[in-house]
Amino acid sequence: MTSRPDLDDLDLLGLVARCGSIGQAAAELGLSQPAVSRRVAALERSLGVVLLHRSRQGSVLTPAGRVVVDWATSLLDAADGFSRSVATLRDERDASLRVAVSMTIAEHHAPAWLASLAEVTPRLRVSMSVTNSTEVADRVEQGGADIGFLESPTVRSSLRRRRFAWDDLVVAVPPGHPWADRDEPLAARLLAEAALLVREPGSGTRETLEHALARMSLTLTPGFEMASNAALRSAAIAGAGPVVLSASALADDLAAGRLVAVPVPDLDLRRPLTAVWRRDAVAPPGVRSLLEVVGRLR
Repeated sequence: MTSRPDLDDLDLLGLVARCGSIGQAAAELGLSQPAVSRRVAALERSLGVVLLHRSRQGSVLTPAGRVVVDWATSLLDAADGFSRSVATLRDERDASLRVAVSMTIAEHHAPAWLASLAEVTPRLRVSMSVTNSTEVADRVEQGGADIGFLESPTVRSSLRRRRFAWDDLVVAVPPGHPWADRDEPLAARLLAEAALLVREPGSGTRETLEHALARMSLTLTPGFEMASNAALRSAAIAGAGPVVLSASALADDLAAGRLVAVPVPDLDLRRPLTAVWRRDAVAPPGVRSLLEVVGRLR
């Protein structure tokens, strides 16, 4: 089976044909004549065809050489077109950024990031999807997002990660709830037994709470499950039950007295906020730009 010729060697053959000699082609390329001669000879051996007739007057194409140069011209034109097309794809990729963000991060961090990113890279087109942490990891892992931001205490080994902040979960109840006026901190057992208002399975908030309880051999007893921080806050204010959410999500309600924070010192409800991207993929430049913005604003 004939081996595939090197495209650069085919290009060199065409240059020798245009210059009329190996020496002139070598001078145009800034190479030595023996080096060019060796490359042409290697191409002839590879193809099994004599391409040049060499004489003291110069080098001219053999009939077979003229056919090969014609074919090579078409092949090189196609290769150039391929390179231009790939460059266009790369430019389009580099001009866009797909971001998947978990809900708490989307509500309390991402808006400032996107505003700052727009100042740094005004031509970058950013699309952001908001979902829970498990779905964020899925989208990044499956190539549906270039970078993700999640709130889970664990991160898959298939993903690269960078922690950019810490976040605390808070147990909160309305002012009239029995837990609101406790003199003693709440025991973790009582929290586990209560019908809590919690995020849906797959949420980083839910996973953090379940892990914290599991470390004390306790199991979560969900009341209402909702995929919305705002809906959970409203349900808690209405008296539907205690809620466990990020301190950022509850800050306004706690400050206004609509909800009261309930200390549960037995539980470690601190969690990392983490950026993730695929280990086996080339990240577009927008990922680096966004990470730099996140590092400044965290």
